[in-house]
Amino acid sequence: MSTITYLDYNATTPVDPAVLDAMLPWFSSNFWNAASSHLAGRFALDAVDAAREQVASAIGARQNEIVFTSGSTESINLALKGAVAASPSRRNVITTSTEHKAVLDTAEWLKSNQSKVTIIPTDSAGVVDLSALDSALDEGTAVVSAMAANNETGVVTSLQELIEVSQKHEVLFHSDATQVIGRGPFNVEELGLDLASLSAHKIYGPKGVGALFVRRGTQLEAVTHGGGHERGLRSGTLNVPAIVGFGAAANLVTSRLKQATDKSLALVNQLVVGLNQQLVDIEIVAESTDRLPNTVNIRFNGADSDAVMANAPSIAVSSGSACSARIPSPSHVLMAMGLSSEEASECLRFSVGYPTTSEDIDKTITAIVYAVERVRELTK
Repeated sequence: MSTITYLDYNATTPVDPAVLDAMLPWFSSNFWNAASSHLAGRFALDAVDAAREQVASAIGARQNEIVFTSGSTESINLALKGAVAASPSRRNVITTSTEHKAVLDTAEWLKSNQSKVTIIPTDSAGVVDLSALDSALDEGTAVVSAMAANNETGVVTSLQELIEVSQKHEVLFHSDATQVIGRGPFNVEELGLDLASLSAHKIYGPKGVGALFVRRGTQLEAVTHGGGHERGLRSGTLNVPAIVGFGAAANLVTSRLKQATDKSLALVNQLVVGLNQQLVDIEIVAESTDRLPNTVNIRFNGADSDAVMANAPSIAVSSGSACSARIPSPSHVLMAMGLSSEEASECLRFSVGYPTTSEDIDKTITAIVYAVERVRELTK
């Protein structure tokens, strides 16, 4: 697989060597259960708490506001289902049309279990309609969920004003922050967030571990029961190696945020300039909107994205969310922004990461230009 040029870092990232080094002892010599009351167990718990502090620090939270989970999807389920279950008089959920399927599918489940779900639209740039949110909020609303940054387009949400509107109605606010950590500023205290979902494998940590930020005083009901781990909110034996890795990764991406941002901006600009120089009829999705520095979604008019990928097999990019990649349908995110099914099927997401080089971008430009021209020629 050394011939693959990987530009799909929004789907997942490699475990950084420093993160792996931190994890390794906890697979073998330090194998203890953090729930055990003996000295070895307490040693493992200390490692978990140290990681909890690292994750909390990365988002401006307190250590006791971090609940470890198996990833963002579980965190989202706990946030939304837990908020509804904790407030019988407030069962309604509001979210946006461009959310990740983890949010939309959870909302759909709640709808089938007697919750009212309102989906707020966005404009063609992926910006959430603030007035629609204000109109939808009422005394029956339990929680609003809006992602911090979109995984497919990179569009950054102006959370502050959405949160302020929700607070006027005393409604909890959750944000899927999976993509923004390590790629842009994100501080739960400054924003006034109640709940935020995080995942380690997007920030050079291991797969299978994530966290839910739960602001002190926020009432949630547990979704998983059995043992009362994580303050009773998420039962199950703690995955100590993965949690240690999550903490190390959170510390790592925080320390190199500016360096990573500057590098990402330069690489994405190189990609866009290079493609524009050699191809006609390409469009940047949400070009004028604030986006993550590492992400660009490009429409190649007249060239189906799956066909382009098939003709550029050495380039790992995405035609949608990795979590929905096996479902043969155009991106719901792009269609929610007003693109037709055909237009959405002509878009590719490019997301760079810390290991990406200028040479990787040059290879990508060459391969994508060839693939787009070939697909266009074959479909004339």
